[in-house]
Amino acid sequence: MIKDITIVGGGSAGWIAASYMSKHLEGVNIKLIESPDLPVVGVGESTVPPLVDFMKSLGIEEKEWMSQCNAVCKSSICFQGFYENTDPPFWFPFSRTWGVANEPANRYWLYKHYTDNNFSDRFSLYDYCTLVPEICRQGKTVRSIPGTTYAYHFDAAEFGEVLKKYAINNGVEYISDTVTRVVQNEDGTVKEVELKEGKPVSGDLFLDCSGFRSLLIGETLSEPFDEFYDTLFNDRAMAIRVPYEDKEKEMTSYTNCTALSSGWVWNTPLYNRIGTGYVYSSKHQSEDEAEQEFRNHLGADRVKDVNALHIKIRVGKHRNTWVKNCVAIGLSSGFIEPLESTGIQIFQSEVHLLTEILKGRNDYNNADIATYNTSITKFLELIRDFLVCHYALTSREDTPYWKDVKYNTKIPESVIEKLINARANMPSWRNQLQYDNGGPLAGFGFNEGWYSILAGMNYLPFDFDLHREHEIGVFDRHLKDNMAEADMIYRKLNDEREKVSAMPSHYQYLKDTVFDGRE
Repeated sequence: MIKDITIVGGGSAGWIAASYMSKHLEGVNIKLIESPDLPVVGVGESTVPPLVDFMKSLGIEEKEWMSQCNAVCKSSICFQGFYENTDPPFWFPFSRTWGVANEPANRYWLYKHYTDNNFSDRFSLYDYCTLVPEICRQGKTVRSIPGTTYAYHFDAAEFGEVLKKYAINNGVEYISDTVTRVVQNEDGTVKEVELKEGKPVSGDLFLDCSGFRSLLIGETLSEPFDEFYDTLFNDRAMAIRVPYEDKEKEMTSYTNCTALSSGWVWNTPLYNRIGTGYVYSSKHQSEDEAEQEFRNHLGADRVKDVNALHIKIRVGKHRNTWVKNCVAIGLSSGFIEPLESTGIQIFQSEVHLLTEILKGRNDYNNADIATYNTSITKFLELIRDFLVCHYALTSREDTPYWKDVKYNTKIPESVIEKLINARANMPSWRNQLQYDNGGPLAGFGFNEGWYSILAGMNYLPFDFDLHREHEIGVFDRHLKDNMAEADMIYRKLNDEREKVSAMPSHYQYLKDTVFDGRE
């Protein structure tokens, strides 16, 4: 029976765990130990839509926490230069697309792509399916439209402080101290942690939120770490805070991901500044070379007096993330590079599953541990598979990095299965769970996100004569019979497109509705 839960480490992972578990578990005492000696990074964090529901589940008013974290709304992710340097950008919109007769818009677009010259450009997909790219291009936000799906950019350090205040008010005991030693019982379970200043802290269940250090799961329990560097090459990052020159223009409502010579740059506007960084491979570029290229990309004069924070990242996961009486949450459990903004989603998904296991009984058994470990492993592998396709399908060979990515990326069997399917037809809602059998944490269904990336990476279904002859796949009679209705919806979408220019800018919307006129 669990009476005491001890969380080692603060940051986003620790305070997500503390806030959510204090809200949804009864009859347990929760302590969180956070070292005052660790620097606060506070980079611009980019997220995906599940965070909206997470914050609602805590009952924290959106306007309240957004204004404290300089948060802005995020409508989409934009990718540039991943397939070819000269390609237009391609998009991953968060809002679900329209559909007809239980078939999504992308499949109707595919039929038009092969039969109508007006849609022969593969980049026409994005505007055919949704208004989101146009909203983003014009500097607006989907948040202006009720019922649309969105996420956030925010200051990670301030976000942690919001959750910290919430958790403490909800009964979590906060200990500001540094762990100096982890003490184990004879059976290898964690007994207590010794502190630099205070008394040792014991617990029935320990959460390791110590970041890449993995103090409990790695250093103490020696759980093996499986690296993903054969599939994802990037192992370094640097971050720079850039002041605004023109908020109205530069405060976009999407994360921009731009490929450089040995990796990619993120651009995540916040309300008070721009968060940007370069994720790259140290095998292909030195730290100095990477920083010089990054600064040139940003405009050397603009950032000449701004320091860059360099970060070593560890891509992969511990083989098991629940070992004995220790559960690793966040970076201590594993990390998949941030190209699809999945960091916070992984943290909250881990906490959510653990909470569901404990809820109502405050106990667990070996079957619970096995279920948790299998679900988390499959979840992280699903994200890894999705990211692999952003790289391995490239046609670039203009730098050693991209040539290496093109020819030497290991393609997991799970990815190959999806790519075979994708050569036969566009991913659909029907494929949501076809490959994603990771249980309650299964995500990144084989649908909108996948076809957005596959089209951008020029990986469309084959135009088989057999399909045309037998009216299957791309040329399914069901699609053809409903094309008139699809055409009507597309015309209505175009009518709505003309109204986008009248919407307030992203900056103006936030200034009026969230920040009460604050510049």
